[in-house]
Parts: sequence; C-alpha cells; structure tokens
Amino acid sequence: MDTQVIIDRLQRFLLKLDTSVFEEMRDDATATIPALIVAVVSFLLFGLGGWFWWLAEGYGDGGKLFWQSVLLGSVFAIALWAVWIGIAYVLLVNLFHYTADVQRMFRACSFATIPLILGLLLFIPGINIGIGLAVLGIFFLLMDIGIQVSVDAQPGHVIVSTFIGFLVFCLVLSLLVSRDNWLAPGVFLFRGPATITSDLANAFNAVPRNFQIPTVTTR
Repeated sequence: MDTQVIIDRLQRFLLKLDTSVFEEMRDDATATIPALIVAVVSFLLFGLGGWFWWLAEGYGDGGKLFWQSVLLGSVFAIALWAVWIGIAYVLLVNLFHYTADVQRMFRACSFATIPLILGLLLFIPGINIGIGLAVLGIFFLLMDIGIQVSVDAQPGHVIVSTFIGFLVFCLVLSLLVSRDNWLAPGVFLFRGPATITSDLANAFNAVPRNFQIPTVTTR
C-alpha cells in the first residue's frame, strides 16, 4: 500500500470533508492494515483526551488510569468497534438479506473513527460533556456512511443495523467503568466520578434516620 495514497485521503477527508474516501478505502484491498492503523491511532488519542480530562479535574491516580483507560480501554474500544461492524454485517445479511463483505465494511468504516481525535478537547471545562456527545454523534453518523457505502441496502435498514451496533458499543464500554476500574477511553470515563458520587449517596442513605442522641436527665 502506497503511504502517500493514505496521506492524500486523510488530507481530503480532514480538509475538504470528502467522504468519497470511504468508497476508495472500501475498494482498496491493500488498505486493510492502514485502515487498522488509522482506527488504532484515533482510539488512542480519544483515550488520551479522557486522561487529560481526568488530570484536569484533579481526580488523581493518573498512572493507573493511563494504562487502564488509555491503553487497555483503547484495546477494548477497538475490539467493540469491530463487534459493532460485525453486528451491522450480521443484521444486514441475515435479517435484511443483503449481500455484504465485512472486510470492505471494515476498511470503509476506518475513517469514521477519525473524529474521535476531537476527544483530546475533553479537558476544556464547562463544555466537556457537549464535546463528548458531539464526538460520539459524529462518530455514529460517519459509521452509518461507511456502512451505507459498503452495502447496497435501504438507508433505513443501514441506520437500524448501525444503531444496534452503536448501542452495544456504548453499553459495554459504559459497564467497563466503575469506582475502581476504568477500562474504557475518552468520554466513557465520565461515569467514573458519577459512580463514586452514587456510591457515597447510597452509603449516606443507608445511615438510619431514626438515630437519636441520648439525653441525660438530672434529679
């Protein structure tokens, strides 16, 4: 695979928003490894964005979070992204009875991961939740385009298949974050402090409300 070809496609996509690169990646059988590299880099930068946010908020334990969220979390996210594509493939082929090639879908969808790089901005206070939601929204939209150009199917069927895969992707990554473990990257880390706060609230609510300070009477 000519590296310059991939660079040219990246430039056209980033500078001109040229989505024809999805079709070019789909049809280029030599672009499977470059497609994987694009996805890996995008998810790692997404993970770094969550790490920067965590440090900016001062939650501490940054070393543990780096290897759990940025490294392991990115691996889990990439695997679930592949599962997402697989779910869409299975639904389109077995439920809606279209013909599809999962490798062509994978290559086309690789460029859909590029907006995850915007997750590097999650550290900006006040708008980090908005940034996170926007990143996931753009990610979903481009995944839908990637799958649509890969399968000759009705748009409605593609949207349903893409959404179900997206739902699994988000739910599983959310479940990988808890009070003590942060095995998901980027915006999914927001659940960590929320889980801690919920645990504290539950502990507070468990305190008996009928507790009374004993009084001492004197004669």
